[in-house]
Amino acid sequence: MQDAAPVPRLSHEPGTGTTAQPCYGASMVKCNSRLALIATASCALMLGGCSDRGDYPSLARRPAEDVYANARAAQTPAAQPPGVSAGLTSKLAALLATARKAHESFVARQPAATRAVSAASGAAKGTEAWSVASVAVAGLESARSEVGLPLADLDRLEVEASNRVADGADADFKAVRETRAQVEALTTSESDVIDSLLGRLR
Repeated sequence: MQDAAPVPRLSHEPGTGTTAQPCYGASMVKCNSRLALIATASCALMLGGCSDRGDYPSLARRPAEDVYANARAAQTPAAQPPGVSAGLTSKLAALLATARKAHESFVARQPAATRAVSAASGAAKGTEAWSVASVAVAGLESARSEVGLPLADLDRLEVEASNRVADGADADFKAVRETRAQVEALTTSESDVIDSLLGRLR
């Protein structure tokens, strides 16, 4: 039994009145060539797209990058504020030493002054006992003034240090204030002693 012969495909242009002609020969070859070309180009594009995605690495963050970033953050030290200016520490130490030496002189004179005031208790002004006690107390006042001499230098240093606080460097200011507080504590204790003796002498 023979296979049925293929039915020829007719082609015509509508509205032209042209009789339909079979799509054989060169026309069919031309149509098939176009279809083959389109199919080949489509496959090339599809394969090319797949190839591009496979050739480039993923841009996602890798675990190793997180480990590296964390290690760098742990190793980076925090910014430290500026320390005390060079030379200031020695200046403050010298001023405090001067004040303490003067205070030692005050403490050494205090017992004699206390005895003189006790001896002049009830004595009238101008008497010998009163005069001796007054001189002894004056000696204490002189020693107190020597203790307070470093305060003038500390005042100057404090003003200079306060000008640097605006720039975030407050270490100098704190150091000066701490030294000043120690010197003032010495003068305050000496003033208390002198005021007590004068109160008894009058």
